[in-house]
Amino acid sequence: MISMSNWRTIFIWDVHWCYKEFKLLLKKLNLNEYYRVYLTWDLISRWPKSFKVLKYIYNNNTQFNTVLWNNEFDFIKWNKTWEKKYFREAFTKIKEKIIKYPEILDFLEKIPVYIEKENFLLVHWWLIPWKKLEDHTKKELVNTTEINWKAWYLSYNWCKKIIYWHWWEDWLRIRKNTIWLDTWCVYWKWLTAYILETWEIIQQSSKDIYINLYEKNNED
Repeated sequence: MISMSNWRTIFIWDVHWCYKEFKLLLKKLNLNEYYRVYLTWDLISRWPKSFKVLKYIYNNNTQFNTVLWNNEFDFIKWNKTWEKKYFREAFTKIKEKIIKYPEILDFLEKIPVYIEKENFLLVHWWLIPWKKLEDHTKKELVNTTEINWKAWYLSYNWCKKIIYWHWWEDWLRIRKNTIWLDTWCVYWKWLTAYILETWEIIQQSSKDIYINLYEKNNED
């Protein structure tokens, strides 16, 4: 009989196209058959490493689980409708790759908007706390922003722990029933993993400045 102490539930934030750091972090985690990895972030964002990350997740989808993200939501919409409002610069190049792998596109289109287990709930963005989970629209779960101009988690009082990604204020927030550890690997910071059973935080430093945060803020 397999001891429950062998099992590990691991969440990884903010990979984007940081494939090198992703692989290094997985090596640190020393994954085995009893480990399950849950991803909370955008896979498709920039070229060229986005597709490498996506392909890796597809090829290992028995161990890796993920939810739908805003960039992938936009890519699927754009790929079906060609509406400009969904377009991102990387999408055309990713489409050139993904058209050769229809099974990966099918995998992408079937990714759920949330994953609910007995001891946690995983979403990419946030919930509207006073709505039932099943009453949320797909767009709400991948694109909700503040609730009445306040951080959504200030109104979140469910007992179930929620793991989420998209937030813009600070970059480390662990509360009683909400966890967010986006540590900005793309801005030359860290890629972070959290182990639910042991409360451990494992990090891998960025190997490059993929986006210059100072220049980005000036552009905004």
